[in-house]
Order: sequence, then structure tokens, then C-alpha cells
Amino acid sequence: MEKGYERTTVQDIAKLSGVPKTKIFYEMKSKEDILCALVTKFLNGVTAASDAVSTKLTDDKVLIYVADEVLQIYMAEMSEDMRNLYLAGYSLQKTSETVLLRRTDIMYEVFSELFPQLEKKDFYETEIASMGIMRAYMTVPCDMYFTVEAKVNRLVTMLLRIYKADDKKINEAIEFTRKIDFESVAKKTVEDVSSELAIKTKNNSRKEKKQ
Repeated sequence: MEKGYERTTVQDIAKLSGVPKTKIFYEMKSKEDILCALVTKFLNGVTAASDAVSTKLTDDKVLIYVADEVLQIYMAEMSEDMRNLYLAGYSLQKTSETVLLRRTDIMYEVFSELFPQLEKKDFYETEIASMGIMRAYMTVPCDMYFTVEAKVNRLVTMLLRIYKADDKKINEAIEFTRKIDFESVAKKTVEDVSSELAIKTKNNSRKEKKQ
């Protein structure tokens, strides 16, 4: 989280975790395996947090899916550390394949009833494009001109267009995202998952120094 994936060595991880380097390689095989486990943990945490909020408002699988994607955008906007974690997860070969398979499973569950003629491999092939869109929107930081609200609107539109959603459904999804305080959910999700993984963020380190 502090140095980024590329500049972090397995020796750094061994020193911080107190686990011998040989043990790490025995369990994880490579540094990317560690990242893959970390990204998977975060994504599972995001889905759990998103579902906890969105399922109280709707039972529409499409809207629940949209909320999950939007929360990831807010997570990436929280800090460059979080953005870089996501981008590494969406870029490196093994980790991105894990993310792609995860997304395929989710989309198959969400849209298979609407498209019974499609096989799982069709969703996999479609999610290659969907995942690329997600990564692109995570890459570009929001600013005063391209606000997070504008990014969410664009993202939701693009993702649902891939699955042939009409304007009515897209507008419904955009309106649904306005019912959720994603900024607060994102902050709590990072805190919960980081606490579970015993990650000390930069903000926490500064507080400890002041104390």
C-alpha cells in the first residue's frame, strides 16, 4: 500500500509480516500470488459491503451489480494507494485473470436469465471488454471538471450498454446509485478489510506518530 506493487519486494513483505521469505515462497509461489490474494480479499469485501447496502433497497440483480461496480470506483478515488492496488489487480496477468473469472461468474448470475441463449464463455468474452472499461475509468482521477458523479454516470451507461440495457434501465440504475452514500461505504470498507488484514495505512501511521 505504501510503495506500490512494483517497488515492493518479497523481502519487504517478509520483514513486515515476520514470515520468512522461504515460507512465503512455499505458500504463495510468487509476489503476484500475494497481490492476487490481497485483491481478491478486497473485492470480496467490496461486494459484501455493497450488497449489505443495496439489497436493503432492491432485489433487482442488475441494480445490485451496478452498486458493486460503483463502490469500486469510489474505492479507487479514495487514495492513489488504493487506485494503484486496483490497477495492478486489473493489469497483471494472473491477478487480472482471477478478477476476470470473478466478474464472469457475477455477470453470469446477473444476466443469464435475460440471455438464456448465452453460455458462460460468452460472458467471459464480454467481460474482457467490461473489465477494460472498468480499468480505464479507474485510471483517470476525478477532478473539478470530471467529477465522481459524472464518472459514475458514464461508467454505468457503458457497462449496461454492453449487455443491451435500454435507456430506461440505465436511467433507473443511475438514479439508484444516488440513493447510496458510496463515499461513506467505501471508507468503512477500506477500514474493515484493512483491519482484518492488519494493514497500517499511511493515515493510521501518522496518527500513531502524533500519539
